[in-house]
Amino acid sequence: MRSEARVIEGDNLTVLGALAGELEGAASLVYLDPPFGTGRDFGAYDDRWPDRASLLGMLRPRLSLLHRLLRDDGSILVHVDHRIAHGVAALLDELFGAGDRDPPRGAPAPGFRNEIIWTYGLGGSSSRFYPRKHDVIFWYTKGSSWYFDPPRMAARSIRMRGQDKKQLDVFLGPPQVDDDAPVLADVWDVPAINNMAKERTGYPTQKPLSLLERLVAAHTRPGELVIDPFCGSGTTLVAAQRLGRAALGVDASPEAVRVARERLRTQGAP
Repeated sequence: MRSEARVIEGDNLTVLGALAGELEGAASLVYLDPPFGTGRDFGAYDDRWPDRASLLGMLRPRLSLLHRLLRDDGSILVHVDHRIAHGVAALLDELFGAGDRDPPRGAPAPGFRNEIIWTYGLGGSSSRFYPRKHDVIFWYTKGSSWYFDPPRMAARSIRMRGQDKKQLDVFLGPPQVDDDAPVLADVWDVPAINNMAKERTGYPTQKPLSLLERLVAAHTRPGELVIDPFCGSGTTLVAAQRLGRAALGVDASPEAVRVARERLRTQGAP
């Protein structure tokens, strides 16, 4: 079982472009948590952009390259928020395909499969608009077939209390009406990392390990390759290594690379 993880410092377009001959068609999963266009300088990275068009323009050639690196049955998960979700969805439809957005005509078309809503409890509220306490993770596939092992979630009914059941994706069947039926809406209530959590590194915008472990397990088999081109603190890489997957992370921030390598050394082993 391969579970080695590499972290490379540099611009991901340059680094992955140089490795394209080695990696083309090799990745079972690409997960990326790119800049959101928050207008903030986080220190470890600068998320200030002139406008949304410039941010989407940065993403376009990278998403095109990542399409090349995916296996034919591979998946890409793109983690964004309300600022750029609409633009990223249109870009992914263009580069990967509309997939299940279109009415089915025989075999599934490549492209869009589903979107996961990650809801978390942190953040304030406003008297002017609904609270912004969720991110969106778009799931696209390179081809018409793909690997998917549905995550398990706690059952909600009294009869199945204390048991788990599969959280099925929408393409597996129509909605059911009984309480014990699979939950078809992909809304994941995963707590954000609190200030006292052991996994907290101090790196800004760090995502929970439990979220990434669920995603990696659902979309890859042991020994397969996971790529994170904006790896930040290395959560995706740690999740992959703990689950027995190979991982490659790239980040332009020396601080991100330092933190990711240290986490792999101390947290990556099961």
